[in-house]
Amino acid sequence: MNSGEFLKYLTNKASDKEKEAFYASLQENKPLEKEFLDARKVWDLAQLNNVRLSTKRKKQLFEEFWQRSHQEIPREKRLVTVFLRYAAIVVLILAIPVFYYLGRNKTTVSHDMLTTITCAPGDKSSVVLPDGSEVCLNSGSTIVFPNDFGNGQRQIRLEGEAFFSVRKNPKVPFVVEASEIEVEVLGTDFNLKAYPEESEILATLVEGRLKVTSESESKMIMPNEKLVYNRSSRKMVQYRLSDTSPETEWKEGRFVFRNESLADLELEMERWFDVDIEFADEEVKTRRFTGILERESILETISYFGISKYVDYKIDGNLITFYSAN
Repeated sequence: MNSGEFLKYLTNKASDKEKEAFYASLQENKPLEKEFLDARKVWDLAQLNNVRLSTKRKKQLFEEFWQRSHQEIPREKRLVTVFLRYAAIVVLILAIPVFYYLGRNKTTVSHDMLTTITCAPGDKSSVVLPDGSEVCLNSGSTIVFPNDFGNGQRQIRLEGEAFFSVRKNPKVPFVVEASEIEVEVLGTDFNLKAYPEESEILATLVEGRLKVTSESESKMIMPNEKLVYNRSSRKMVQYRLSDTSPETEWKEGRFVFRNESLADLELEMERWFDVDIEFADEEVKTRRFTGILERESILETISYFGISKYVDYKIDGNLITFYSAN
């Protein structure tokens, strides 16, 4: 019997007739009965461990446990199999609060003692680092940091976009590596955007002080300033901002754009909603928009652009195509 069939009874989705037949089969099949009782213990502990966790997520965790504990093991290692099966139960139970906290993130520890946290496309997540600093990860972003983070070093590698609220510790600088640049902070709130597919890396400072360094130069950033690093020219340019919200509102679940073309917004929307976007013609790519949208469904967001008399769109599964309206 597979995990999906067990879950049908663990989540009370089976009919009375199905339950009657199932429990009758357990009486005739003792190994299956033991397996089901073990599975029920895991499921019940999962409910007690964190009642806020959604049933959907608990099912996903149960599936992961099932796969880990039902791998084919050589006959001579069956004793190890039993151990691993119960170890998997412990891992599942201990992992539940972490998975709840991280949403759809995946956390792994590699052989070189690094922790990797990845935020899935179409999602955003908050993470508290071991030193108490907080990080809000945007869609499709990853941070990597050593497991002894805060004990003599605070160094992070970022791919994607994140908003950092850094806990002050003058004795241990906080450093973020983002591709070709390095950002050093003491105590500060800042946004760093460094997706590998984009031509620029953007650092926006809300509070505190930043030192941004590349191979060729180094600059200090003050509050309400934005630094743009061009990957092609390897040059940095600083801008004074009257408002930092367009750079940081994403962490509040808002999609902010000001006089930006559809082409400029393409990658952002693809990451936010985990969709593919195409343009049927060059003209539609240049149409510009200004707006603040709550992070609703992709249909509601796309319909906003469809209000324009110059833009229309069609949806085919996960693919959205914009084209110039006649």
